Amino acid sequence: MPRLFGNQSLPADTLKADKKACRKIGPLGMGRRALYLNSFYISRMYYVVWTDIKRVYKLVAMSKGGFTGIGAFGSMSYLVVELRDGRTKRCQIKYEHQTDEALAWIAEHHPEIPTQSEAAGKKLEEAKKAEQARYKKDLTVEEKNRLRILEEAGEYLEKKPALYRNLSWSAGKMRAQQMVSPQKRILGICIMAGAVLLLAVGIALTVSRHPAGIYMIMFGGVFLLFSLSGNLVPIGKNSPKRIKEEWDAAVAESEAYISRRDDFPVPARYAHPIVLRRMARVIREGRADSIPQALEVVKQDLKALNKSVTVSQQEYDEVVAVKPLFLVSDYR
Repeated sequence: MPRLFGNQSLPADTLKADKKACRKIGPLGMGRRALYLNSFYISRMYYVVWTDIKRVYKLVAMSKGGFTGIGAFGSMSYLVVELRDGRTKRCQIKYEHQTDEALAWIAEHHPEIPTQSEAAGKKLEEAKKAEQARYKKDLTVEEKNRLRILEEAGEYLEKKPALYRNLSWSAGKMRAQQMVSPQKRILGICIMAGAVLLLAVGIALTVSRHPAGIYMIMFGGVFLLFSLSGNLVPIGKNSPKRIKEEWDAAVAESEAYISRRDDFPVPARYAHPIVLRRMARVIREGRADSIPQALEVVKQDLKALNKSVTVSQQEYDEVVAVKPLFLVSDYR
């Protein structure tokens, strides 16, 4: 049974039923009565009743590399839960898109709970005003028509969000594999081989009742988990071939969906609402005279982002979601 984090507890039978029926998003759980949080190793280990929560938001620790072409998206994502009594809990989430999906679910089902930190909310409002100040005051009929096309395309994609989320997730996996150097991959393979050797020796010693056997099994298990969780060993779900197949399948699904509409404004590999919104911004700012040109400007904007550039939380969320699409496609 999950442990209580908060002030309001649930009866054991209610808690058991609520956890069983909860919407699972990575290591998190979205129940009708409570939010289920993970520890470092165990999914849905804690629970907090929704009425105990003051706000929930994402915190990102960016690693060296930032938005460069070689180290993009080396970040660590956390879901931070603030209680009404002032306590907070920070949950590390391996895949950032799961944090975003959880926050989107909370925003939809519990609109009374803010999904941004207080400071981020103020900065977002300031950034929104600054963005609107860059817009053209009077749009032409042609510009309004281009914006309508982009808006309708975005609404069409939102009817099947799983498609563009899978596209973004698959591209992120591809990019993560591309940034693993041969030296790191060799290191991961060596660690895994050593772990397997430790496990084999530990099992043999345990069978012969040697006291050191259990310790060798423990260390072997730790090193094995480390090598697998670090995405360094090209086997199973981390196989480059399998990751490429997943990306190709995501693009094919996107292509099949957008082909139902005539003259969709972007290729299937870029069919993401954020890409369309960024193109609309470019047109509102008067930086493009056509939809294809707006896409090219978006590409240039994304290329310009590197580790020396400071961006807002909104900009960061957008770039993390769509820049892998352009990187793995080589901005074609």
